[in-house]
Amino acid sequence: MEFVHKIQAATEEIFATMIFLDLTAGEQIDQKVEELGCYVSAMIGLSGGFNAILGLHCPAAVGMAIGGAMLGIDPEEVDEDTKDALGEITNMLAGGLKESFATEGIDLFLAIPTTISGNSYKISAPSGSNRVLVPFAIEAGRFYIDLKYSLA
Repeated sequence: MEFVHKIQAATEEIFATMIFLDLTAGEQIDQKVEELGCYVSAMIGLSGGFNAILGLHCPAAVGMAIGGAMLGIDPEEVDEDTKDALGEITNMLAGGLKESFATEGIDLFLAIPTTISGNSYKISAPSGSNRVLVPFAIEAGRFYIDLKYSLA
């Protein structure tokens, strides 16, 4: 399955049509990265043709820039509006993946997005699961789209 291209295409489309921030996609990170140094993460579960957790992970300043651009505000902190915006962006990314995989006959179902923030947390998946980690950059800094999956 081609995950990287689908993640890049969905992210680029959302930033071009909903967020209006210039975006640069990086190359997939292949090495095992346990900590991303991020402050806020929005995640959503996918199930069906495969099981996965899709996450958007970013430092606070990047999260505020992304959420603020989407909402047309200038947040001073990672507040509820910022977290809701990041959750909705993750939901749209999952929807983009769902639509893309549907063209290949792979049906996916989405859970509700969840957002967490704080100074110290790790996100892990069961051993044996696969991971695709794609970095992106905007003017405010770098963020990551992370897909942890297992084939059904």
